[in-house]
Amino acid sequence: MNDMISYLKLVYQSIYLPIHYYKEGKCLLQIPESEEAFDFTEVFLPLLKQTEKKMHYIISDEFLYFGIVRNFSTGEDVVLGPAGTAHIGPNELPRIMAECSISAEHKDAVKNYFQILPPVSHDRFLYLLALINAGLNQEVDEPFCYFGYAGDHSDTINEKHTSMLYEAKEKEVFHNSYQFEQQLYHYVETGNVEAIQNLPSMNITTGTIGKNSLRQAKNLFITLVTLLTRHGIAGGLDVETAYQLSDTYIQESERAQSVDTVKRLSYTAILDFTRRVAANKIPRGMSPDIFQCIQFISTHTNQPLSIEDVAEAVGRSRSYLSKKFKKEL
Repeated sequence: MNDMISYLKLVYQSIYLPIHYYKEGKCLLQIPESEEAFDFTEVFLPLLKQTEKKMHYIISDEFLYFGIVRNFSTGEDVVLGPAGTAHIGPNELPRIMAECSISAEHKDAVKNYFQILPPVSHDRFLYLLALINAGLNQEVDEPFCYFGYAGDHSDTINEKHTSMLYEAKEKEVFHNSYQFEQQLYHYVETGNVEAIQNLPSMNITTGTIGKNSLRQAKNLFITLVTLLTRHGIAGGLDVETAYQLSDTYIQESERAQSVDTVKRLSYTAILDFTRRVAANKIPRGMSPDIFQCIQFISTHTNQPLSIEDVAEAVGRSRSYLSKKFKKEL
């Protein structure tokens, strides 16, 4: 690419995700430009550059995606991110600022920064890295093959569950997936990522709920995400985050042009929800009253709440909730 800066500006206008362009260690382009003295990539840049691969990405503890595309012969690096699969709410801002070593004085600017950041699915993020790679290295790579998500999926839930859900028999369909799905959603609700990745195979079939195979896959995906959302919330995932994830994945599935793409999206959605539940795990044995309180507080962090407000929201008395909080938390 003769003019990489112009190319990256075009890419940004298409995706509106932050881009940094470095040559021999010097930053030549930062989009969007910021008047504030903070940079989300500074903390993660050394980690991103610890790779001998031309494309690499990481997911931070706060579920921010950062990717890098490198041209080793020219000394050029392009960093994409931060990006996320859900909008960043007021709950996450302090943790993100701490993770990225940004001081509290920039809180308002950070809030504005994330308000205009569009959510993007894991799958789309990988394709965006591949797009940047095509410009930087003049090479076209299928991202899921490059990152090892394609080929033999015998060890992933993608083949063990989602693929089977789309293969209904033309005659005599048996809906035998209930027990398997109960196990799957139990692992999601408990944040058990390892168990999700090691679920045994089952011969699962379903009825016809779409006029063709692609519509069938999309309809099943919508059902899957709806249940992931419910079980994610039951496992302690913030309600607003859960529904934003649901919107992002369903919108992404509607753009899919093949059954394989929907299957792949199913796998990443299952893992995304499960990992987030694991990171936001509520104590075992928590009562429904206290859980409702936590959910109410987490979705109203930008309001001056009192104990009376929380008590009224869940239909309990102040004294009752105070005792329950002290006992359970």
